[in-house]
This record gives sequence, structure tokens and C-alpha cells, in this order.
Amino acid sequence: MKKFIYLVSTLAVAGLMLASCSKDDNNGVDTKNYGPISVTAAYYNYISSSTKEAVLTQIDPEEGARLGTMIRLEGKNFKGIKKIVCNGSTAYINPNLLTETSVVFRIPSTNSTTNQTTPTGSDCDEEYRDIIWIYSNGNDPYPYYFHIKGSVPTVTGISHTIPTIGSWVTVTGTTLKDVEKVYFYNDLDESVAETTEIRQGEDGTSFQFCMPEMPEDYEGGYLIVETPSGIAASPNYFWRSKLIFLSKFYSEPDDGLYAKNPYAVKTSYYAWGSGTSGNMPDSEEYPEITDPWPAEGDGPKNPSVFRAMPYPVATIPVLELSDGKHSADGGSCAARACFNSDACAGRSLGLAQSLDCGVELFNEATPMENLAFQFDYYIQDGYWDSGRIAVTYVDAGIDFMANYHPWTVAGGSMTMDGWQTATIPMSDFPMFAGQTYNYLFKATTKDANGDYANQGMIAFYNDECDGYAAKELTNFVLYWNNLRVVPMVTPAVENE
Repeated sequence: MKKFIYLVSTLAVAGLMLASCSKDDNNGVDTKNYGPISVTAAYYNYISSSTKEAVLTQIDPEEGARLGTMIRLEGKNFKGIKKIVCNGSTAYINPNLLTETSVVFRIPSTNSTTNQTTPTGSDCDEEYRDIIWIYSNGNDPYPYYFHIKGSVPTVTGISHTIPTIGSWVTVTGTTLKDVEKVYFYNDLDESVAETTEIRQGEDGTSFQFCMPEMPEDYEGGYLIVETPSGIAASPNYFWRSKLIFLSKFYSEPDDGLYAKNPYAVKTSYYAWGSGTSGNMPDSEEYPEITDPWPAEGDGPKNPSVFRAMPYPVATIPVLELSDGKHSADGGSCAARACFNSDACAGRSLGLAQSLDCGVELFNEATPMENLAFQFDYYIQDGYWDSGRIAVTYVDAGIDFMANYHPWTVAGGSMTMDGWQTATIPMSDFPMFAGQTYNYLFKATTKDANGDYANQGMIAFYNDECDGYAAKELTNFVLYWNNLRVVPMVTPAVENE
């Protein structure tokens, strides 16, 4: 009899436990069948910082929301919800935020099963793409069609900022999936051209566009990239051909190591070459280097005039330095070229910076953080995975030097199917960080007469001075031209 009573008691307890489990399954969510689910509206669910109450803004399902956004769905029979899946990723359901007519949850940024970012756009299987599947007890899954966008897209770089019309330009950044259109804006924030001729990237970190015809009066600006996840702006350094302060080269008849500057206010010369480079000819003096060099692909083509260093092509050895440093005058470099800043008087390095459109790009008070040094280059044979290009302002040592590693910009070893633009923030030069543009002007002026002390230098290095690995390079030649100082500010854009 005692055994029977004990058995009955045990069964009663077990029954209570089973009842409890069936009612409180899946994080305490009630799984009793409350009838078919239906959704009538979706809202952004923000908490006011002042009132601490929810602030609701209705969402157009076709516009949707981004990964990680807290949203509120309203409808009926929500009490029986067991699971919510957004683009294949399961959302967490807080039972305290679930009622008969509403549920609040965050669109998951990560798939808890794969630990990967929740896919969006073409990365997501059609079965799950732009659908919030709602599973409730005793009912068929309910699909709520709702556009789920990735993170806000960004543009971090442009492979060539003065491309030839019809050439393909690579844009790098984040969330650049399924790019729909590229707009070209001027300094008055007006769209002056656009293109839909686009090659999509594979992982959202880059894409290419074909450079369209531009208005004759276009003097530069920025790009706006349109994607399903929103829009992104590039820095405003695109198409700044008017800011080039060095693009042509003229040699004195009796000395090939010097080039006369046709734009200088005073008489000045460029000193070309030392080390293994010897005399570095320009393409007007040696027209044979323009054919077939450089690129034969569909990327941006070479300028009409450019320099090559070293020339002819050479094997660049790895240089070992005992002190682990490089000298200020480029003593450890394999090739170098110097230019006198007289080239810049009244132009890119002058203080008056305005274009005909009436928008001042920068002046003496402009922070160096808002400016960049650019030049165009092409590497023979299209492969490079070591070394650097060093740029020096003022003949005063490495504090005025910044290094550019093309192969790290490309994410490792690089291949080139066309000319590219090197962009070096002016704040990367140690002495310019935290300064204004006026500081550069004063640092390159040596006396009250306005004579210039600057010996700006572009040099190719292949050593281990800054911790990057170096390799011997064979048949190496670097082509370059179009030195310029450009604005580098990314316009603000609005995304939901």
C-alpha cells in the first residue's frame, strides 16, 4: 500500500513537471495553441533617454531595418510564439517583451549556429531572404516579408582617383554587396553623373565601376555608392586634376639629372636619381617606355607623361641596415627622385586653394587631418609583396616622412591591371600630425624672401626598416606621376 501511494505521488509530481515544461518551453515562452499568427505592423523600438519609455516609429516592410536593430511587431495570437528566424538566424525572445498582440526583439547580427554574420541580399538563400519566419505552437510557420539590410556601407578607398574614361575603377570598403549605382558629386553637393555599369565583388569589401563621361566643367568631388543596405560616400578627393603640382618633366640639354619646372614662380629644378636608379627618363624623352608599358588590362591607363625608376628595369636587393633605420636622404633606398617645392608655388602647396565653382577646398587653417598627398603609380609586371614607397617633405629627416605599402593596401601581394592612386593622409607625416596646412607652408619656406627649402622625395625602399618583410625583386620598375595635395573629408550621409 505504501508503495502504491509512493508511486501515485511520484506520477503526480512528474505530471506537474511535464505540465510546467509544456507551458514554459523555450525560454519561458507559453506554447499553448493561441491560434494562427498574423502581423499588422512593424516599428522601430527605441528607448527614450529622458522618459525611459519606448518610442515607436513605424517601418515600411519594403524599406526594412538593419541587422542588430530592435524592432516591435504587432498583430494577434503572439502569445504562442516559440521561435523567430530572420534571414535564417534565430532571434532571442525575451518572455517579458511578449504579449498577445506584440513582440519586441533584435534582428540578430550573427547566426548562433554558424557564428557567422547573418547573411543579407544575394548572400542569403531565397528561402530565408528578407523574411521573418514566426513559429508558434500548433500552427504553420508564418512568413512576414520584411527587408533585412546589412550594416551601413562604407567606402575606405578608390584605386584610381583620376581614371581615364571607360576604364574600370575598384572601390574598397564594407557592406558593398549588390551595388546598384554610383553617383558623382561636385563640391556643391550636386550629382553631375552616374553609372550602373558595375562589376560586383565577392565578399562585400570591394566592387568596380566603369568610369563614365563627365561634364567638361567637373573639377572633382566625391562618390555616392547606392546599395540595398544604404548609401556610402567616398572622401572628396576624386578627380582632383587641378591640384596636381607635378605632372611634366623637362631636362636641361647638358645634364639629364635635372629637370626644369615649367610651373615655378622662380627658376627651379628637379634633381632626379641616385643609387641604382641613375638617370630616370621621362616618357617624352623615351617614348618607347609608353608602349607596351604599362597596363594592358582594362584598368586606368597611364598619364601622357610619367617617370620610371629605376630605368632600365633592375633587380632590387634586400638591404640590411645595422641600426634598423633608414637615413633621411634615402641612403638605403634602391631608387629615388627629388623635387623642389618651387613647383608648388601658387598651386597645390600654395595657400590660395579655391576652384571656379566657388567652394574653397582648403586654406592655411585647414587641419592636416583633412588633407592627403596623392600620386599615381604603376608597378612593372604587376606584382609586389614587399618594400615601400617613401615620401618626404622637407630635407629634415624621417619626422617629415611617410611610408606607403601598396601590397598591404591590396590585402597582401598585389597584381595591377592598371594605374592606381596612392593616398597618404598628411597626418601620417609625424611632423604634420595635429598641425594646420599653414605649418607645411612655413616648414618649406627657408627665409623671408619666400625661397623654398623643401626637397620632397619619392623613394622606393626594399628593407626591413619598419618591420615589414623584404624580398629581392627582379625586373622591377615603378612608374609614377601626378603629385598632388587633395582634400580628404568624407561627406556625411543619412541612412536609416
